[in-house]
Amino acid sequence: MRRLGLALLVLAMITGCSSSSDDGSSTTAGTTATDGTTGVDGGDATDTGTSGAPDPSGTTHEVTSSDGVMDFSPEDITIAVGDTINFVMSATHNAIEVSKDTYDNRGVTALDGGFQVTFGETKQVTFTEPGVHYYVCTPHVTIDMIGTITVQ
Repeated sequence: MRRLGLALLVLAMITGCSSSSDDGSSTTAGTTATDGTTGVDGGDATDTGTSGAPDPSGTTHEVTSSDGVMDFSPEDITIAVGDTINFVMSATHNAIEVSKDTYDNRGVTALDGGFQVTFGETKQVTFTEPGVHYYVCTPHVTIDMIGTITVQ
């Protein structure tokens, strides 16, 4: 199944079509959203479910979670503008973008316009503006299942 998804992603990149995850969703962080919402550190973010084809010149990275393990892998990552994160969440974990204050206080209030990857979902998020994105697993934030994405 993973090979099929990768093949579809490569095909979409070659033909210039929008890419999507298994459920047809994708996200772009760092671009202007159609509803005008703004993401972290001045970068706008959109989570429309249809936009966000990865930049063909960008690199795709992966952040995963595993049932029974209370960490994202990797927990913190630094990427370049235009790179994509392929989030692969297990059935017991999610990844919700939050503000720095919410992250520091181990809260779970989602950031307006931020990315959200639900339980068991695989979703791509492309980052097109520099800044730091903070995210948490909502049921496990109090035991420090948290992560950061630094876009340079």
